Amino acid sequence: MTGDNHVHTHFCPHGSEDEMEAYIKTALSKGLKQLTFTEHAPLPIEDTTPQKDSAMRAEDVEAYLKRGEDLKEKYKEKITINTGFEIDYLEGMEEETKTFLQRYPETVPHSILSVHFLKIPDSGYFCIDYSKEEFLKKMKETGYEKLTTLYEETLMKALAVPYGKWTPKRIGHITLINKFSEAHDHQDTVNWEVILEQVKNNGYDLDYNFAGIDKPYYKKTYPDAALVERAVKKGIWLVYGSDAHQSKDIGRYFERGMNNG
Repeated sequence: MTGDNHVHTHFCPHGSEDEMEAYIKTALSKGLKQLTFTEHAPLPIEDTTPQKDSAMRAEDVEAYLKRGEDLKEKYKEKITINTGFEIDYLEGMEEETKTFLQRYPETVPHSILSVHFLKIPDSGYFCIDYSKEEFLKKMKETGYEKLTTLYEETLMKALAVPYGKWTPKRIGHITLINKFSEAHDHQDTVNWEVILEQVKNNGYDLDYNFAGIDKPYYKKTYPDAALVERAVKKGIWLVYGSDAHQSKDIGRYFERGMNNG
């Protein structure tokens, strides 16, 4: 393991106030050779979460990228610094998302494509990982199998290179639908074999995300160890990420990993 490639910043409204340089100093203290900032890109929809704090403000994008470039230059002799985005795949917003990525093409190789929101018919966009309470409420309204089926379908669309050559080719925390799995009695019904085949066939890497270990109703990596093993057997590359929203979480639990990235 040489780098942490899923890192948030003080530009994130649901993160900490730790400045970007603090994350770099923690990375250096842990002997990391690379750090990739992947702040939540502004949403092309109205944020439907209760606190409306899912992503950075559009007016902060230039400042974020500039700070990343300045720090890359400052620390170039000590560590490789990359700056990208965590892009939300939003069904129906493909053109708007592609336009954003075209505006910042240099960030695409360092960006992550994630599914946080499902477009539920007659209901709109629902954020699956906001809170246990919100998830269980939606699960009761919609049905667990319908939610997981929709998640699987949405993942497949995200993995179908939806923005052409501007599509980030790393898929974020692929098992996020299971974040609250210990808060209900339903069994995972996603066809992960089909998902992994889509990952492999379309040339994506997997965000090997250690934030899930700290989630009280999950307590595992995204993806979990069994799915990681299946991915490795298929030759899918794992890219380590802490999903840190505060500097002290850089590189958290990386020693538990099973493949360098």
